[in-house]
Amino acid sequence: MTFKENAKTAVAKVLSDLIQSDGIVNQGEIVFLRQAFDDLKIDGSHLKKSGSITLSDAVSILKKCGVAEKTTILQAIQRLSGADGDIDPSEALLVAALTLAIGIPLEGTPGLKAELVSIPNKGFDLRNAVLYVEPICDKKANRAITKDYGAICQLLERREKQFFYLPLVLKELNGKRRTFRQMLGYIEPLLSDEQLQLIMHDMKGFDTPMLSKEIFLNQLDSREFQLDGPAFLFKIDNLKSGNCQDLLLIYIDHSPLETLERFYLLNDQLMRMPKGERVDDELSYTGVHKIIIDTILKFHSNEGLSRLRVTEKGRLLLIDRNNAEVKVQTIGRALYILYLRHEEGIALTELSDYRDELLEIYATISSYNDVERLRRTVDNLVDFVGSTINPLLSRIKKSFTALLGEHAKDYWIEGNASGKKTVNLPRSLVIDELR
Repeated sequence: MTFKENAKTAVAKVLSDLIQSDGIVNQGEIVFLRQAFDDLKIDGSHLKKSGSITLSDAVSILKKCGVAEKTTILQAIQRLSGADGDIDPSEALLVAALTLAIGIPLEGTPGLKAELVSIPNKGFDLRNAVLYVEPICDKKANRAITKDYGAICQLLERREKQFFYLPLVLKELNGKRRTFRQMLGYIEPLLSDEQLQLIMHDMKGFDTPMLSKEIFLNQLDSREFQLDGPAFLFKIDNLKSGNCQDLLLIYIDHSPLETLERFYLLNDQLMRMPKGERVDDELSYTGVHKIIIDTILKFHSNEGLSRLRVTEKGRLLLIDRNNAEVKVQTIGRALYILYLRHEEGIALTELSDYRDELLEIYATISSYNDVERLRRTVDNLVDFVGSTINPLLSRIKKSFTALLGEHAKDYWIEGNASGKKTVNLPRSLVIDELR
């Protein structure tokens, strides 16, 4: 079976994430992974590229594959899941998520519709929670959940998960407002009295669609994503989560309870897949090993320069500092990316010559769709309206210094006031995925 180049990268992402889903990577899995990569003609370049895409990106690519390709993917997933002689519940959940989201034909899947999405890590951690979400109020689904609420909770509790039905969560919080406010005072001690009062006031006006949008959909940071209907939301465990966490949406088909029952029936089928044999010279890689590796890399990065990654959305990540993000406002990141692309340097008085290129970068990474607003911001910057350029350069300098200390000077935009300014960082250390 021959896959296209982007599909090979996507398969590499899926398989490498799968072996890390249970928190342990052992030699049996690595042996199989190497063989699978050889069979599918996946090489080191595909594996490296897979590190810069999310799991949902990979799924989106593999959705477009034909039946034969999807069957090959399923066989690889099934064999890899049992390659360590065991199938962990986290692995089974991820396999079920991939099977449904990619659209791989499998007994028990007809009628089940699912989507796998990746959101930025912003402290939005579901852990073992399952949420009900909906884009608009679906009275039929809500009536069914209310009717079968006890059975749904019991089903999920047997799977060591807790069901959060937002209307009941809000009802409980509003019924115990005083207790909840006292709890917030201890858990979130930095909140002011005004903020606490605002939370308690606005909480009464929330409903499920509003919370689905504000709590979940806005966290996706993706203008392309649309929630198609009422669904259950699961978190996918992944040892190597990086800057994203992966979520599974299972759309409700027929009744909510029946949808969950059918999903877990599929999950149980996957748990009973044939198990592989353990290999000699066994070695396991766990989260503890990852901490050791990250600590070593961080120590050495303190003694030298870190690679700088410019993501497809224009985020600035220091790869060898545990992917620490350089926080700069959008126009500042656009200006910085412009200077990265012009190693020869640009004098501030020459910025107007690069107006169109700066606008193109800014429009690509900005969440605003108002072209005129974007153009005005760029015009004000390059034409020195309100002297915005120097404070912006200072903020960029401060952001890098906060993360890199004395080594930050190689990342600054610097130079003589009347001459060209440049970024001294060797471009071999820059990975520009925005191009």
